[in-house]
Amino acid sequence: MSQNHLLHKDLNLSTCDQQGEQVIFFCEEGQRPLFDSCFSGPELKDHQVIPLETAADKSKNKLLQIWRIIQKKKEKCQTALDTLRRRKAQFTESSCTLKVLTSSQYRQLQLFLMEEKFIYEKSFGEASTSNLLKLAEHEMKVLPETQNLKQMMLEVEQNLDMLPLEMIQAAPDTLKKKEELLQRPEFPFLPWPICSITGMREFLMSFHRDITLDPESAHPHLILSEDLKRVHYGSTRQDLPHNTERFHPVLGVLGTQKFISGTHYWEVELEDQTGWALGVCNDSGGRFSWEDVLAITAFTSGNGFFLYTSEKTIQLSQPLHKLGIFLDCERQEIAFYDVTYRAIVYSNPNIDLEGPLRPYFSPCLLQDQSTPGSLIICLKSAQ
Repeated sequence: MSQNHLLHKDLNLSTCDQQGEQVIFFCEEGQRPLFDSCFSGPELKDHQVIPLETAADKSKNKLLQIWRIIQKKKEKCQTALDTLRRRKAQFTESSCTLKVLTSSQYRQLQLFLMEEKFIYEKSFGEASTSNLLKLAEHEMKVLPETQNLKQMMLEVEQNLDMLPLEMIQAAPDTLKKKEELLQRPEFPFLPWPICSITGMREFLMSFHRDITLDPESAHPHLILSEDLKRVHYGSTRQDLPHNTERFHPVLGVLGTQKFISGTHYWEVELEDQTGWALGVCNDSGGRFSWEDVLAITAFTSGNGFFLYTSEKTIQLSQPLHKLGIFLDCERQEIAFYDVTYRAIVYSNPNIDLEGPLRPYFSPCLLQDQSTPGSLIICLKSAQ
């Protein structure tokens, strides 16, 4: 076998179609194979011509380099795939475990809440029963007094029918009995039962809204802070523009927010206020009046602290310090929550206010009353 044949076999050389010669060189500029007779062509001037074997080695090195890059990429992909599959298995196992644990925790929570409900109902029932017993006991004391007063009325009527001298002689005994019977009866102090509800505030805070005061609705005697989070009464009337939204003569101010749907909650710090009103107001689009307001009003009388609503008067053992207002537009319900003791103070379902509802604030009850304290809308981040 000739040397040219061996070279052709070893390098897998092709044969020139025109000359029938073996290709043993390669032009890098033209990227084409060459044979001996092609070197004389003018087109190859200044071209880099190398042996075909050298060109093949260069290509082989480039291909090997690409192969190594692909190999490393493949290894990384395989590693990532193995990691993903391992995490998928771990996640599946963890999900099953978490689901079992969560179900168990919910069962325990249900049992806990049932126990809390039982304790709450028992405590509330005992407080209510105690108040009813006190009322019944006092009723038994007042009833004989009522009968005595009726008897005395008959005696006075009889004295009035007497002759003048007889009436004068009988009057001292009647007046003496009057002093004893007409003493004002004392009523027992019966505070509204307040029982803490576990988890209630955490539930309410999930509906927390960032409320700000609306300066355009504030009564001229009410002074608002720059951040529109605080309001207090000022003895001097401010010179403010007249508009249909401004409260007068009611000492009130509205929140900027309007609620027509959804569930909403906000809290107000009372700063030891003894006279205030908080709630919601119907945004009727005209001048606001007390008829548009659904609120809970607080006032102090003697040694008692009272909350007044449209339906009843509630006597508390001590003033409130922070009040939460919960509004459910769909259920048409408003509730007031004692934040300090985590208890519901009053709830009014089926409110009859229609249209957009806005938070309502009044730091005092009388226009000529100067109240040093403020109503402060609480921030959620500060809870």
